[in-house]
Amino acid sequence: MNSILKLCSTSENEIPDFLKKFYSLNIAPDNTTYWGKKFLNPVEMCDLVAAFIDNNDLYPFTNLWISIDTGVFINIKDDNYDYFIQYMFERYPY
Repeated sequence: MNSILKLCSTSENEIPDFLKKFYSLNIAPDNTTYWGKKFLNPVEMCDLVAAFIDNNDLYPFTNLWISIDTGVFINIKDDNYDYFIQYMFERYPY
């Protein structure tokens, strides 16, 4: 099963701006208020989660959602991202 990371925003500029800064590429998603990516290795999404949370003051209208179990999405925020990252490395230790 693939793990899924989604960014949803009410601002049309925040997601493209974040992706451009994170990937150091000029990424232009088809939909500027929604972006999703699937990960074969769920631990790989921790870098993107940490970068987003560290800079979330720059993206106040964007929410980060993750799914590591089918049909269950978790909204990642300041108060739970540490627990999420810790859980990922405990659940997938290699």
